[in-house]
Amino acid sequence: MWIVRWILGAVIIVAVLGFALQNQEQTATIQLLNWQSPVMPLYLYLYFAFGTGLIFWSLVSAFNIFKLRGKIGKIERENKKLNKELDRLRNAAIEEDVAPAQPQLPAMPETEA
Repeated sequence: MWIVRWILGAVIIVAVLGFALQNQEQTATIQLLNWQSPVMPLYLYLYFAFGTGLIFWSLVSAFNIFKLRGKIGKIERENKKLNKELDRLRNAAIEEDVAPAQPQLPAMPETEA
């Protein structure tokens, strides 16, 4: 499996280099509000945008991972508490009220004769 990853990585690197070499002559500037970037090759701007996107994605993913780890920890603590309660209830002495074999009838009122 590692060889497939290396081959895929090599193909991606060759494709990126090919893109950069074919677009060396194309230049661009970026205007953002009152700021204007220097004239640079287009592929550098694209790489910068891609890298910025990767960093932003990594930060958002890290935030989500920490949030999910917190939820997992909370659930594990609750699960531990519930397991302790369940063990306590399993080990508690069982008191059973023994029901009479036959139901008792209500007492008859005494009649005077």
